[in-house]
Parts: sequence; structure tokens; C-alpha cells
Amino acid sequence: MNLISERLKVEDYEEAIELFYSRGWTDGLPVVLPTARRVEALIAHVGRDPQENLGGVPPKGGAATVEKLAINAVMGGCRPEHFPVVLAAMEALMDPAHNLNGVSQTTHMCVSLVIVNGPIARALNFNSRDGVFGNGYRANAAVGRAVRLALWNLGGATPWDTDKATLSHPGEYAFCIAEEEEDNPWAPLHVERGCPPGSDAVTVFACEGPHSVFCYGTPEEMLHVLTDSMCSLGNNNMHVMGQMLVTLNPLNAEEFAKRGWSKDDVRQYLWEHARRPIADVRACGVVHEQFRKMEQDAGRYPLRYDLANPTTRVPVSRDPKDIHIVVAGGRSYFASVLPGWGGFGGFAVTRPIRRPAGR
Repeated sequence: MNLISERLKVEDYEEAIELFYSRGWTDGLPVVLPTARRVEALIAHVGRDPQENLGGVPPKGGAATVEKLAINAVMGGCRPEHFPVVLAAMEALMDPAHNLNGVSQTTHMCVSLVIVNGPIARALNFNSRDGVFGNGYRANAAVGRAVRLALWNLGGATPWDTDKATLSHPGEYAFCIAEEEEDNPWAPLHVERGCPPGSDAVTVFACEGPHSVFCYGTPEEMLHVLTDSMCSLGNNNMHVMGQMLVTLNPLNAEEFAKRGWSKDDVRQYLWEHARRPIADVRACGVVHEQFRKMEQDAGRYPLRYDLANPTTRVPVSRDPKDIHIVVAGGRSYFASVLPGWGGFGGFAVTRPIRRPAGR
């Protein structure tokens, strides 16, 4: 196997851990030591050339070779079977539509969320149910952290340097969930986005952390609170559109389906009603007005919106399809809203997971 990364011989375990800290190879948490045996096992599992390069990782452009990604995946706690998910996530992140360079350097607090779909999610025990955004599941944590470490070590996305996030959020350590597909009356996210039913895929989307929404009752009652939560004046979408993620728990989805609501029906309603009068938006100040003017000049505000009329109600996205809906979490009272970066990027990108033949 053609491995070319630097090899260090360190006899003492504690010394090795401290070496990673001293060289800035870790994000502040301890890592699994990437021994040659562990790294080679991940590469052998996917059967790809170690020097295959997915491209330069923004902002500093380090080469995302299969070998380098395997090293970071081991450091994050991945086993070989997790590595195809990491590779698919990195391929999605590197798509120009996601604008990883901007996402990594913005002052906004968006972080790229990895959403796993397909049979592989259940096979590898990704959490899609109770506590889905939290801790306790190796697959979610390891894949999420592998991606973040790759952006750290290969992209150089570090605070006080290229990462200019004013506040950021804990997803900088690991931000990965799976969609619940069994307790779900609707087609899953990746199928909506063009993947065959029964296939495996990941979708990445740069967003804030989940904002809790007390969401229970009839469809009309749930939609009432969801729309109010989505059009908060503090999120970027209300000023420069872009995309947004809404997570409904399986009980929410079941209640909608029982009353004949499809996912597209829900999405359309949210888009039509999660709006604020332009007078409210203008009251936020001149900086917001400048950003909105920039988006208008770029053609991202359709002509049908008369922004000179203070009663015009503007939506959180240009199109209903820019509101992504995922079913996840426990069967309870809560949904969540995750605003995006706005019209600047971080848009959702989906990539198939290439599972090795016979595995």
C-alpha cells in the first residue's frame, strides 16, 4: 500500500497524545492514535488508491487524499466500515455549491451538518431517534468528528486564524445525524434529492444548531409554531433567504400523514406562512438593508417581491424546495428549526455512499 505520510516513532502513549496537542493536530479533544495498522485497515476496506485526491480543502487547500482522510477518520474514532460515509461526506462538502471556503471562514455560526440516509445508517447503528443531535452513538460521533478533523488539519479551519466565527456552536466538534426511515410515513431526504430508494447517501448542509420548537397537536397547530420559529428576525434567512432545515419527530410526521399532509404540503405551507413584513426586517438596521440590497442585485430576490412596500411579506427562502425537511428524534413534543447561512452558501449537497462490493 502506497502510504507517504510522515511516520513518527513514539514509544510512550501519553507522550504521543501530547505530541498531537503540541503540533496542533487536534481540535482540543484527545484523539485515537492513527497507527499504520489502523489507517491501512480503513483504506483497505474501501479499496481505493491511498493517493486519490478529492481536492484541496478550503481555506488553506490541503490535499484531501484518501490516506489523509483515513488518518483523520482514525483520529476521530472511525472503524473501517465508517470510512465510506466519511468519504461521501467529504465529496459533498467539496462541491462548489456548498461553498466550503465561505462556510469555514464566515463570522456566522453555521457548521456543516452531515445527514446519513439509507440501510447503512441502521447497519452501522447511527442514531436517528431519541437524542439524535446529542451524544451516545459512536457512528454519529466518529463520522462527524472525522469530517471536522479533516477540515481542521487539511483545510486549516481554526479559530483565531481562518475560522472567523464570532460564536460558532458545539457542532464544530462533531455534527452528524441519521434520518429516521422506518418510523416515517414519507420518502427520506436522499430519495427526494434524486437517489434511488434503498440506496445509501449523505447530505451536507451548513446551518446553526437546532432551535427547539414545542410542536404538538393538530397539523394546523404544529404549523403555527413552526412558521413563527422559522421567521425570527435574528436568523440570516429572514434577511438574505438561502436554505433552512426543519426536523420533525416521527410523531409529528405521523400526525401530518394521518390528516393527508404530504411532505411537500408541509413544505409549501411553511414557505407561504413563515414570512415577515419588510417593515419589520428594515427596522433591524442599515447593515441588514445592505445585505438585502446585495442579494437583490444578485437576483436572489424574485421580482414579484415589492421591497419598497412596507407591507410586503418576505419569505425565508426563494423557493419552497429550499426548506429541507428531515424526520428524526423521539416520539414526543418537540421539533427543531436549523436556519442556514442565508444566500451566501452552505447549500445542501447529496452524494451516494460507495460501499465496497460484498459488504
